Amino acid sequence: MEKKEKNFSSKQSQILQDKYTDLSSNIPILFEKHFVISNVQQDTQTYVLPEAGSMFTEPAWQLNKLQEIKRDLNEVKGRLNNFNLSKWQQHTNRKNEAGEIVSMVRENIQAELVTQAWCKFYEVASNFSLVPLNEIYHEVDGKNFKSVHLCEAPGAFVTALNHWLKTNAPDVQWNWLATTLNPYCEGNSYDGMVADDRFIRHTLKHWCFGADNTGDIMDLKNLDTLVKKSESLDGKGRILLVTADGSIDCTNMPGEQESTVAQLHLCETVACLHLLQKGGNFLLKLFTLFEHQSVCLMYLLSCAFQQVSVTKPASSKGGNSEMYVVCMNFKGKDYIAPYLCTLKYYYGNVPPVNAMFNLRDIPDGFLWRIEQCCKFFKFHQCRIIEDNIKTFHKRDNFYKRLSTSVIKRMIGIKYLKDYRLRKIDPANEIVGREIIEKNNNQFMNKKLHVDSYNERCKSQDLEPQERLLQAWNNAKEIEWPSEKFYVWHLQALPETLNIQTGKLFNKICSSRFCDSKIMQILDKIDNVMQDMHITVCFPPAEITTEFVQQIDPSYEILSFQFVQNYDSHRIIAEIYDRLEKLESEKTLVLIGYSLLTQLNIGLLYLLGNSFNNIIVEIHDNEGYRLKLENYRRNEKVLEYLEEILVASHNACKQNMAVWSIIPITVLYGKIHEYIHEEKKILFLSILITYFAQL
Repeated sequence: MEKKEKNFSSKQSQILQDKYTDLSSNIPILFEKHFVISNVQQDTQTYVLPEAGSMFTEPAWQLNKLQEIKRDLNEVKGRLNNFNLSKWQQHTNRKNEAGEIVSMVRENIQAELVTQAWCKFYEVASNFSLVPLNEIYHEVDGKNFKSVHLCEAPGAFVTALNHWLKTNAPDVQWNWLATTLNPYCEGNSYDGMVADDRFIRHTLKHWCFGADNTGDIMDLKNLDTLVKKSESLDGKGRILLVTADGSIDCTNMPGEQESTVAQLHLCETVACLHLLQKGGNFLLKLFTLFEHQSVCLMYLLSCAFQQVSVTKPASSKGGNSEMYVVCMNFKGKDYIAPYLCTLKYYYGNVPPVNAMFNLRDIPDGFLWRIEQCCKFFKFHQCRIIEDNIKTFHKRDNFYKRLSTSVIKRMIGIKYLKDYRLRKIDPANEIVGREIIEKNNNQFMNKKLHVDSYNERCKSQDLEPQERLLQAWNNAKEIEWPSEKFYVWHLQALPETLNIQTGKLFNKICSSRFCDSKIMQILDKIDNVMQDMHITVCFPPAEITTEFVQQIDPSYEILSFQFVQNYDSHRIIAEIYDRLEKLESEKTLVLIGYSLLTQLNIGLLYLLGNSFNNIIVEIHDNEGYRLKLENYRRNEKVLEYLEEILVASHNACKQNMAVWSIIPITVLYGKIHEYIHEEKKILFLSILITYFAQL
C-alpha cells in the first residue's frame, strides 16, 4: 500500500513538472514583445517627410501583404463570434498568465490607483526610458519637466508616472495636465467615456476639458484650449512627455477596430505635435497597422522622432490587439511646423477621404518593417486566442490549475523584480491610495451587452417591440428598494455660485446621480423610440391632468419633461419666474423634474433654502413628485437664480448651456449619497411609465 502511494505521488509530481515546464517557457516571451520600427542611430536610411502640399492628395490605398495578415487575424478572431462575451472574458481572465500582476502590485506596493493601465505604463516607462531624464537633467532652470496626458481617465498613467519618478528620480520636479471625455458632462455617453472619477474629482485643477467642457480631444477648439492651458501650466521646465491612451468601444465591430479608431489616433498625434517640445517622448496606444491611416501615421512619427518602437506590455492581455508606440527624442516644432497647418485642417471627427501620404513617398524599407511588425504581433495574438478557444470548453484538472497558478505568481514576482517596484511614502502620492479607495466606485464602466457578437448582431434586426422587451428584461435584473416616500434635508446656501457652462445638449446620456445601467436602459428605449418616430411624454399628459384635478387647489404646480429634450434654459427660467411670484407659505409641486443633472440637483440645493421641506413621493404611473412645502421668500436665493438666468442667456448666444451651479465635489459630499438611496425606485418607476404607454 505504501509503495502504491509513493508511486502515485511521484506521478503527480512528474505531471506537475511537465505542465510547469511547458508554461514557464513562455515567461520570457511575455516580457519581450518589442519591435523597433525606426532608429536614426542604427538605420542606414533616414526617413524624410514629403512636401506638405502633397499630403492628403492621393486616394486611400491598401497594401496586399498587410491585408492578408489582417484577414488571417480576423479569421481567428471571427471564431469568437458565438462566444458569450461575459463567459469568454471570465475564461480569458483565468487563462491570462499575467493576470496576477495588478493584484500583486496592489498587495505588495500599495500604490495609488493601481489598474491594468498603471501596470502597462510603469512597464513601458521602465523598458524604454520613457521619461527623458537626459533632457530633464540638462534643463537650465533645474531638474524640472511637465507632462500632458490625453484620453487619460481615470488617471492611472499619471499616478504610475508619479510613482516611477518618486522611486527612480526623486530629485525631479514635475507638473502635469490631463484631458479626457468629461465624466461630468451629461451629454457624454457611457459607451464613449470612462466614467470613473475617483482620482479626477480630487485633481480637477490639473484637468482641461476644452472650450466646450466636453473633453472631446477630436474638437479643434478643445485642442487650442489645451495648448493654451499647457503653456500657462505652473512650474518650470518643458513639456517632455505626452501620453495618449484613447480608444473607442469596438465590441460590435471587432474586425474593423483599427479603422474605427484611426481618426482618434490622428488627433492624438497632432495634439502631441503641438504640445511636445524638442527632446521629448510620446506614448501612443494603437491596435493593428494594416490600413493606410496607421501606416501613414507610423511614418509621420518615424520622421518626427529619432526612434520609434512598438511594444506589447506583459501586463496587457495577450489576446487583444492593443499595443503601444513609443516615440523617443522629438526633433522639435521647427521640424514639424511646415506640416501642422495641413494636419490641423484634417483634424476632427470626420476622417479625411484621401491617404495622408502618397504610397510612393514612403520608402520600401519602412513598409517592410511595418509588415514584419504586423506579422510579429499577429503571431503572438493568434497563439493566445487559439489556445483560449481550445481550452474554453475544457475543465482544467488539478495539475493544470496548480501549475497555472504558480506561473502567474512567478510572472508577478518577475514584474516586481525586473521593474524594481517598491513602496513610496504616502506623503508623496498625488491624492492618496486610501482616499481613492474610499470613494464611490459605482461608475466603473458597466456594459449591458454580455451575449455573443452574433447574438448582438441579430438583436439589431429585431422589431422595435422585441428590442423594448430586451430592455425590460434588463430592467428586471435591478433590485427594487421598498421605500416610496423620502424627505430631503438640504444644506445651507453656498457663499458664492460656481457656474459652469458647456456644449449644449438635449439628451441626457449619463448621470452622476443614477446607476449607469439604468441610464443605458433609458438610452436603449430612447433609441427605439427614435427608430419608431414616437415621442413618449413623461409624465403622460392624461396622468398630469388627472393629478392637477385631484391636487390641493392651494398648491402651485410646475411640470417638466423628463429625459426627452432636456432644456436647461427653460428649467432655469421657469423656476426663477415661479419662485419670484410665489406667495409665502405656498407649496410648490414639481412634476417630471429630472434628478439626473448637476444643474437640476444644484437648483434643488438652492430651493431647499426657500422651503421648509422637500418631499419625494413615488408614484408608479408618473415616476415621482417633488413637493416643496411652505415657501419662505429668500432674497439671496432669488439673486442667485437671477445670476444663473443671466449666465444661461449669455451661454445660449454661444450655443452653450449652463451645466452646473454648485461644484460636483460639494454635491458629492452633501446630497450625492442620499440621492443614490432612492435612485432605483425613481428611475425604475420611470421605466414602467415608458412601457405602459407603448
